[in-house]
Amino acid sequence: MVVLDKGNIIPYLRERYPAFDTSGQVSVSAIGDDAEDSQGLINYVFRVRNESGSLILKQARDHMRLDEDADAAGSSYSPPQDRNYSEYLSMKLRRAIAPDCVPQVYCADRENHVFLMEDAGYLKPARAQLARGVMIGGLAERVARFLCDIHFYTTEFYLDTEVFRELDRRFVNTGMRAIMENWLFLRDTPTHQCPALTRHFLPYIFADDVVVQSHLLRHKYMNSTQALIHSDVHTSNIFAGGARIQVIDMEYTFAGPVAYDLGYFLASLVSQYCSAVFRPFPSEGERRDFKQYILASIAALADSYQRRFAAHWDGEAKAVYRGCPGFRDAFLEGLIPDAAGFAAMPMFTLCVSSFGFTQEFEIIEDEERKLHALQLYCALGRRFLMGRERIRTPLDLVKTVLEGEREYRNCIR
Repeated sequence: MVVLDKGNIIPYLRERYPAFDTSGQVSVSAIGDDAEDSQGLINYVFRVRNESGSLILKQARDHMRLDEDADAAGSSYSPPQDRNYSEYLSMKLRRAIAPDCVPQVYCADRENHVFLMEDAGYLKPARAQLARGVMIGGLAERVARFLCDIHFYTTEFYLDTEVFRELDRRFVNTGMRAIMENWLFLRDTPTHQCPALTRHFLPYIFADDVVVQSHLLRHKYMNSTQALIHSDVHTSNIFAGGARIQVIDMEYTFAGPVAYDLGYFLASLVSQYCSAVFRPFPSEGERRDFKQYILASIAALADSYQRRFAAHWDGEAKAVYRGCPGFRDAFLEGLIPDAAGFAAMPMFTLCVSSFGFTQEFEIIEDEERKLHALQLYCALGRRFLMGRERIRTPLDLVKTVLEGEREYRNCIR
């Protein structure tokens, strides 16, 4: 296997992908070395630019990129290198379904665990924009549309049953799933590597009732094969600008519960809300407007998804399912409580992860305010997890956030 770096990528492209013009001035940069938003980057990613454009080269190795950092999590995971080819296939499939939301992939080199794709760098990571208070118009609706279309068209509601089963077999993805199954649900990062600021959270998130519910959700994540899910869809993996989004990092793809994707993205909206409660804003009016924007986005995510899924079902599901609208309604109603429960998993884990806090928390310079934002986030996680059966509608999600904020504020007065 050729280990690629900034010094040998140009000759590699000349040999392996001559369609990319390297005859003129070409530059290579490593994404993650100084990127604004590269937390959790586990692969080696390079941007190659010539005089007319650019592409992204992604290489998987037998260790995580973040393991090279001395403080990086004490990870014992050795992710399979073939995750790279599975991601390539996953992106091709998703682009066929949602071509405006997925970067084009150009070619894959299985021998060297490399694939080449369109550079989405003309857009900016949604997390970084939101952390600066930018209200990205229609973000939640576009994410809901992307998730819904990918989910529906890879369910057995739509596909021939044997095709669906073959899809499930092709994307088993055992090695990558194990990362989420253990790190996210079991929170198996060694406790001594928990950030000092949040070490006192540990008894709270390892309380017996939280552990039991986490195991129940882990079981559902491992055993529910509803559709192809992204499994890592958060605001750092969504690039946005104008009326466009591009979704990246699909190496965790497998056939799982669709509510998980909704919950994971929900968690990354709630983190922005918790940060906004305590981080500085130019004015209280701007803080209020941003918080309202996030609450509206939370409701829109769930509502837009349910409406679009119902429309797909009514128009395109197999006859056996179209003939049972009550099943459709029950399926869609069950998504929100499950999404709330799944959201709690990253809300707990990211508070105590040795990978460090996400950008919206790190930008809070005052340590006391940062701690309050993280404590609110963790408290909302418990509220989502333990009260999820009472969270039945998009507005219930909003009410849960508002009630949790109000209760937290009362506790710290």
